[in-house]
Amino acid sequence: MKHADGSSVKRFFGSIALLGVAAACAMAEPAQTVQRTGRTPPATQPADTLANVLARRWPLEPARDLRNPVLRRGTPADTFCIARTDQPVTFEPVLAIGITQPIRAGWHAAAEGREGEPGTPNTLWTCRFVPGDGDVREPSTPDGTTRFEPGDVPFGLFAADGVFSRQGASTQRPTTARWRGQGRVRSPRVWIYPDVDAATARPVPNSYLVCWEAPIKGQARALVARVGNVKLQPGRGALQEILATEATVRKLAGGFKFVEGPAWDFKNNALYFSEIPPSHIIRYADGQATVANSASGKSNGLMFDRDGKLVACEGADADGGRRISRAVPGEPAVDVATHYQGKRFNSPNDLWLDAAGGIYFTDPRYGPSDGMEMETEAVYYVTADGDVRRIIDDLVKPNGIALSPDGRWLYVLDNGADTLHRYRVRAPGRIGSARRIAYVNHPDGMTVDVKGRLYVTTRDGVVVLRPNGGWIGTIPVPEGPANCTFGGQDNRTLFITARTSLYAIDTQTRGWHVHLDGPPPPQATQPARRSN
Repeated sequence: MKHADGSSVKRFFGSIALLGVAAACAMAEPAQTVQRTGRTPPATQPADTLANVLARRWPLEPARDLRNPVLRRGTPADTFCIARTDQPVTFEPVLAIGITQPIRAGWHAAAEGREGEPGTPNTLWTCRFVPGDGDVREPSTPDGTTRFEPGDVPFGLFAADGVFSRQGASTQRPTTARWRGQGRVRSPRVWIYPDVDAATARPVPNSYLVCWEAPIKGQARALVARVGNVKLQPGRGALQEILATEATVRKLAGGFKFVEGPAWDFKNNALYFSEIPPSHIIRYADGQATVANSASGKSNGLMFDRDGKLVACEGADADGGRRISRAVPGEPAVDVATHYQGKRFNSPNDLWLDAAGGIYFTDPRYGPSDGMEMETEAVYYVTADGDVRRIIDDLVKPNGIALSPDGRWLYVLDNGADTLHRYRVRAPGRIGSARRIAYVNHPDGMTVDVKGRLYVTTRDGVVVLRPNGGWIGTIPVPEGPANCTFGGQDNRTLFITARTSLYAIDTQTRGWHVHLDGPPPPQATQPARRSN
């Protein structure tokens, strides 16, 4: 695949400014300084800062890919739990920057709440690092992997001795503060990132990089370790300004084969979604789920247009499938688009409508390639008068798709690369270059709220991201979610289709579609100002 942001990050600068519990992290390309002679100074090798090493050895953008940001009125995700109980957790040193003395590290049972006491620290390894690439040092023992079984309790990881003090620095911030007492004011910082395979540029499932960083005498000292077979515990506090008070995911209906593509019928206050195997479209209203269409062409993604008609991505080979269709709910559908340059689509998967009456949709192929006429799995745009354009052809398996509330950005999930890409919309169906803005674990569908935040369905749950891809948190779902949309009273309920069931959770925000609502008011998309 082609990576939209192929150029590596050359320099990371920023400060983590704790304002209450707010943090900011900035990143930029280095500005070239022109000397008085008018000549540009020769390029120099980037310093071995933690950010440069992360960008060089893993395809990470240190600010955007951070998994434990401290947010206003929020708590970072800072503890782990075991992913598969039939296998141990693995923990290994990977490299160190500017560290010569041995470092010990291990785990402890997490403290419950900010006032709780953490469990006893359990040291797993002590590692010495030998000189490697520049100031980067490799573990003296190449395979220093240790394994442990924490049980079913959440746990934190710590590093201690020398650079990080003998008390240790934990991923769980309050625990670090308790261990250090009233000693040194400035404690080491601990960052958590997805573990990305440099060879494939895909995140490794249930694996994270944990980075301890301690500035000493103006120079950064850092340790990078890898932890596997774990899930990062969602930081509930980070979602408090998004989810309704005490809201939890609730099951609305179940017993389906496999459900997808929820869409809110704003004219009749009902939810429609696809049940793919039996080729049904289900209507959910007043607590009851009924079949609205028993021959949907194995529809997947659905969305209502401004006239209240249901637009569908159909993936079936027979009965008029492999098309974009439009219908009054419950009535036979008509073709919107079936071919591109004389060839049938693969299996239209997901879609999004714009204010011009056009339709953006993805066209991957899952399963056998029999009867596949296209040479690629691509993204298309259908104009209001039916003209079909191919607008993206360099993703592996494009799946979920969405527009920002103002219609200026197009987001596309690549299920074949575990990535989220953002494109500037120049005009309806005309887009600029792409940028990979997030790694997501096996993504499927997504939706947006009025502030442009993204709600992405993944194997880990519904991942909530900022408009630029920055991680906010994860909403756990009992079954693996496939897609989601906003609806309900004032468009504030997030409906989630997940394998055999339909779920919902109430929020304080609201969904937004530019083709229905128009561009949101300016104040709705501006970040809130801090009060002194």
